Amino acid sequence: MNVFAGTQQQTRVIASAQSVSCETTLQRRLDTRVSLAILIGINILMVISQSIFTEISVLGLTVTIMICSGIFRATIYWLVFYLIFAFLTQLLLMTNNTLLSSFAASFLMYRHVLPAFMFAFNMLSTTRLGELACALQSLKVPPNYAVAICVAFRFLPTLGREFSAVNDAMKTRGLAFNLKSVVCHPAKTAEHFLVPVIARLGTIADELGNAVVARGLGSDVKRTSYYQLKLRAFDIACLLFMASLLVISIFMKVGLL
Repeated sequence: MNVFAGTQQQTRVIASAQSVSCETTLQRRLDTRVSLAILIGINILMVISQSIFTEISVLGLTVTIMICSGIFRATIYWLVFYLIFAFLTQLLLMTNNTLLSSFAASFLMYRHVLPAFMFAFNMLSTTRLGELACALQSLKVPPNYAVAICVAFRFLPTLGREFSAVNDAMKTRGLAFNLKSVVCHPAKTAEHFLVPVIARLGTIADELGNAVVARGLGSDVKRTSYYQLKLRAFDIACLLFMASLLVISIFMKVGLL
């Protein structure tokens, strides 16, 4: 009997420790509602402003959020990509070659939108589907739109795995997806790669949509949620920084700054 009581007490201690660990992890991540607002704000900034000030500010905010979320290795990778695009852009611009100016413009565009992709990657990596559903419900998003957003959110991480699976299947047929195959056999590569990928992704999207609807996300009745979203000081600080950056960029756009 004492052994059973001790085992039960140990189980409670372990469960309590796991709960504390989970809560600590959740505290490091951005609130899902704030993530959605910042993602929309970043996309607006990328459209209305082309200044280096806006770009560096968004990059600094994104890097700070990623570091606070504990994604250190991915942050380094993204920063390396950004520095490569920045270096290539400056290198091509220094040549003053008209032929290379189009490549410089392309690299400049990639560098400009890269912080938005960085933030989207961080959101996909740190946000659970249940948290997103809870956030959309708290924001009074219509059920049909909420289902579409959740399906897209769950669907995006599967793209890399599907591309890799199809590429492995192509290798067994002696036609891997690489630069050589695209140049030498463009039609055959497109047929053997794009057709199965599109067909497979269509099947996955249909299955995810059915799964989300089966969980009651499309219902008009308010759903309960396992997750509790709370605004913390870090969330409010990031939201205020994004709002200030939007105001400054709009003032710069209209010529008031």
